[in-house]
Amino acid sequence: MQPVDCKNCGAPMQPHTDGRQYHCGFCGTKVQVAIAAEQVAAGMALDMSNIDAFLAKLATSLQQAVPQQVRIHASGPQVHGIELTLEADAFVLRREGQHVVSQYKKLVRGIALKTKELPLQQWVQALADALARHANVNAQAGQVAAMLGGIR
Repeated sequence: MQPVDCKNCGAPMQPHTDGRQYHCGFCGTKVQVAIAAEQVAAGMALDMSNIDAFLAKLATSLQQAVPQQVRIHASGPQVHGIELTLEADAFVLRREGQHVVSQYKKLVRGIALKTKELPLQQWVQALADALARHANVNAQAGQVAAMLGGIR
């Protein structure tokens, strides 16, 4: 996480737990900063070489942070699928044998107008972008961005 200096007095500011707000202990100024998609993607990309670990980490983080927007399909500890809806974007991961199918859906009033399969790396980047946009207006999504992107 990049240090942030207070624009009012120049003192170093301390981040809050959601990673989006900083507080100056000297003059009391508060600042909200945006979470970058690259920060979210970097945290998710760490486990992409191990699909089981990647799916488990993603499912757990999303379930804790935005439980009403995510559906997890699992048998015991093994995750078979993840569905996440963030406003007009839906992200679906589904295990098929030893492979993962990753889909992106553009939604209008809850109806998928366009569905396309994406390579996993591109899907992760699209998810990171959507989570970062959502996190910058929603505190719970900010928590998932922080968990996935290592932002503290």
